[in-house]
Amino acid sequence: MLLPITVWTLARKILLHDRIKFAVAAAGVAISVNLVLAQIGLYLGFMQNASNLIDHSTADVWVTGAGSENFDFSAPIDDRAYYQVASTLGVARAERLLLAFGQFRLSDGGTQGVQVVGVEPGGRLLRPWNLVAGDAGRLHEPGAIVVDVSEAAKLKVDQVGARNEIFGARTQVVALTRGIRSFTTSPFVWTDLDSARAYTLYPADRYNFVMVQAAPGESARALAARLDALPNLDAYTTPVMSTRARTYWSSRTGVGAGFFTTAVLGVIVGLVVVGQILYNGTLEHLREYGTLKAMGARNSAIVRVIVYQALISALVGFVLGGAMTLGARVLLAKANLTVLITRELVIGTAVLTIVMCCVAALLSVVKVLRLDPASVFKG
Repeated sequence: MLLPITVWTLARKILLHDRIKFAVAAAGVAISVNLVLAQIGLYLGFMQNASNLIDHSTADVWVTGAGSENFDFSAPIDDRAYYQVASTLGVARAERLLLAFGQFRLSDGGTQGVQVVGVEPGGRLLRPWNLVAGDAGRLHEPGAIVVDVSEAAKLKVDQVGARNEIFGARTQVVALTRGIRSFTTSPFVWTDLDSARAYTLYPADRYNFVMVQAAPGESARALAARLDALPNLDAYTTPVMSTRARTYWSSRTGVGAGFFTTAVLGVIVGLVVVGQILYNGTLEHLREYGTLKAMGARNSAIVRVIVYQALISALVGFVLGGAMTLGARVLLAKANLTVLITRELVIGTAVLTIVMCCVAALLSVVKVLRLDPASVFKG
């Protein structure tokens, strides 16, 4: 009977006997891990941007025009809707929000499409976050805007006090944020509701959303159902609204399918490379495996030798692939792309890597299980 430490030592020595082949196997796993982490991390980053504003609001319910499926291109509603919402039983606070596109005039004379976020002066349900300079409390001043430093290359604005125009209306930067990005890649420009209408050419009584704070003790779900019953309006709790915003871009544009297809291809690459390396290693050491069986070693011990080789490849490949992803994350951040690495993603990828390497070892396992010990003494 082979002791576990003996099995582990044997697996390590067989795997490292040919270091070049082991390096190739580890590289295959590392590339696979890198593709999975980077692709799904990019997808999660895009989805985070798709619902950025919703997730950072303190609203319980979001109300918009009936039939508006896309958060970024929601249909306009007017002040009658606001007063209907504000007067509904269970509403403690209601604030209007305008989200629409404008043309930002750059300092060099060019233009850049921007996504204007118009909030009510003194509003509390959604405000710019992650401030790094200036005072967002000045947003109520005429022409005051807040932009993100990560969009400095697009807007050619990197300091408080910069003056520009949006659709011919003057702007002045009063504060800077960091890390607030949109899914559409058009930079967010925060301002107050009246200025937002001027920047997006919206009529004076129009906007897209009413954010609602429920009264104490009021259920957000029940309040959303009550508001949804109002004519020509749809209402969703904040978690549902966030999911709708992400699902639209993920399913309607094929973004999700594209990223996950690449991740699956990465797993296939890992399977093929590790499977081939382990199988070749098994063939090269077939005589040794046969000798062990002839000496009375059980099939379970032989299988563990091969599985341990797979686990060593998985561990080394996962560490290398993780390091590659962290490096790529830094480079992609310079290109304004977010790779969101969550704890769940890391754990899931680690489990996937172990499963992938164990599955890749199946051929080798079958080969040694069918091995006749007597065959090693022939010829």
